[in-house]
Amino acid sequence: MRVLFASRYVDPEPRGSNSNVYRQAVTLNKHLAGVEVEVLAWPMNDDWHGLVPSGTCQHPPIRSVRGGLTYHVFTAPMRWNVNQSVPDNGSWEAAVDYGCSVLNHLRPDILHLQHRHGLWWILESAQRLGMPTVYSNHDWGLACMRTTLVMGSGHLCDGEVVPSKCADCVTSGRGKRGRLNEAIVNHIVGQYVMMTLARSPIADAMARRGIVTESTSARATNNYTRASRVISRLSHCFTPSRFGMDFFARLGCPRERISVLPWYHTGATRRAPLPRRTPFTISYVGRLSHEKGLHVVFAALERLRATESLTLRIAGEVNSAYGRDLMTRYPDKLGTHRVQWLGWVRPDAVYHDTDLVIIPSVWMDNTPLVLIEALANEVPVIATRIPPIEELVVDGESGFLADFGSVESLAQAIARALAHKAAIRSGTVAFPAQRSLDQYVSEVQRVYASVLGQ
Repeated sequence: MRVLFASRYVDPEPRGSNSNVYRQAVTLNKHLAGVEVEVLAWPMNDDWHGLVPSGTCQHPPIRSVRGGLTYHVFTAPMRWNVNQSVPDNGSWEAAVDYGCSVLNHLRPDILHLQHRHGLWWILESAQRLGMPTVYSNHDWGLACMRTTLVMGSGHLCDGEVVPSKCADCVTSGRGKRGRLNEAIVNHIVGQYVMMTLARSPIADAMARRGIVTESTSARATNNYTRASRVISRLSHCFTPSRFGMDFFARLGCPRERISVLPWYHTGATRRAPLPRRTPFTISYVGRLSHEKGLHVVFAALERLRATESLTLRIAGEVNSAYGRDLMTRYPDKLGTHRVQWLGWVRPDAVYHDTDLVIIPSVWMDNTPLVLIEALANEVPVIATRIPPIEELVVDGESGFLADFGSVESLAQAIARALAHKAAIRSGTVAFPAQRSLDQYVSEVQRVYASVLGQ
């Protein structure tokens, strides 16, 4: 069977990039007979290291081979980019038409969207052509206009998508310039002016700056209509959590077409007990961006009244203004606590030399890979209490949970972990079994076969 992965994050160079989709594609090609995966990519992200076509809407897309994978690469007008805003109907139809021409050329047996970033219109293209469509849920942007399931008020969303509710959420969450933009497009004259500009040569520049040209209610309605239409027509949907199953079922995907399939580990071994005299160590592993919540860890440590000093290790490329600001403020210590900036390192080296892994998410983190890796390596976690994480972590045993958005609660979770230092280091904590990468893709392949059999 020929499967086409459509995704933004499929770079074979893992340093500083998301390698989840690349690992799946390579493993499917190498280890499962009869499966051939190729990649359709729009390289709009800074982590892309491969070929970038010079024009837009290439037909056929530029073909290249990287890291053992065949890529089909194109660029497109930024007004098609669903990361920036909700495309107007003209842009959406143009994108879907282009997707149809690409798929008619490539003719995959299955179109599998991994990450909705930029190009989830490709699902509608495939469905119009009668191709089976599969979607893997990495975040919530296919239906949530803020992508994070955090409302404009700062509270977690319950996951129920309603256009009027989403419109209010988006408006309340915008800054001064954004609210001014919303005020303009919500007035009939302002909307006419903005729509005129959207048909001018500056349209792409407007899209890159996140300038919207339609009213909030129109965008929310369009987004909901499109999302529920393509989700209800999916051949199958993979989501890592039961929360995700409920989310997509409410949007119209039959539950029998949804698999709750948590992410995988890439080869875990049991961590040896740490020496008694080493400092109690908490490690952060991942991307340094605001939604991951590292700033909350520093705030919690400033508030923590601990009887002993601890070491905070940060494993991740410091390649963002957010990360550089934190590194400048806390270069090597915070009060009596030691801070170590490791840069990019192999995660397994961190898991084998730490007491705990901390996951301080300030969004509805969708079962983060680092959570699976930590539990597979039998390392307890300190994590935000959100539905996808609560499904895997037993508070007080395999981890210590903190209330969403609460610095005080996170400080208390760290204090509770310190109080359980002896148990954590004894190696007697029970951990749930986690799937390996091979087991994960075997389940994906089984679904592929079932979809084509139907």
